Amino acid sequence: MRSTDNRPPEPATKAAVAKAAVAKASAADAAAADAALTDAGIEELAQVADALFLAMRRSRASYAQRDGGLSFPQLTLLEPLMREKRMPVGRLAAGADVSVPTATRMLKQLEAKGLVVRERSTEDERQVLISLTEDGAGRLATMRGRLRERQARSFEVFTPQERVQFVTLTRRLTEFITDAVKAEGAGGDGIGDESA
Repeated sequence: MRSTDNRPPEPATKAAVAKAAVAKASAADAAAADAALTDAGIEELAQVADALFLAMRRSRASYAQRDGGLSFPQLTLLEPLMREKRMPVGRLAAGADVSVPTATRMLKQLEAKGLVVRERSTEDERQVLISLTEDGAGRLATMRGRLRERQARSFEVFTPQERVQFVTLTRRLTEFITDAVKAEGAGGDGIGDESA
């Protein structure tokens, strides 16, 4: 025959139950605090990233206008031509993350300034190829060199170890963002008709 023990728990058992209850409450509080810290931490990271993006954009824009007469979007559009002599409008547009019509307008302005030459491909007349003029190549190389010097001075605020960490973390974040945009199918890749 089973006996039912209705006696109150022993003091040691009461202490263990109380300790477990406190631990459970503390764990719940810690989880809530972690969630709040995570939200605050994410907000702080987002604000810092936004501020860095804006500061870099302003810096590049002011530098480009002052030292080369090219806007940052124009500089971004033309940079691939430093590596490849002639490129179709569509590829330049995609590399600069702008639409083909936007790239076409920009290239017409640059052509009027004597920095680029636009010509139809002999192999495919629908395709417009862009190349730098001698003046355009010289200006672009000068601007690129000065920009790199300025960036090197900016990165002197970091120790060598911090630079390595910065590169590693920035690459990881860039890859994550790029993959997320691809997965969402929301990339403004500017790919379109290259006949413009």
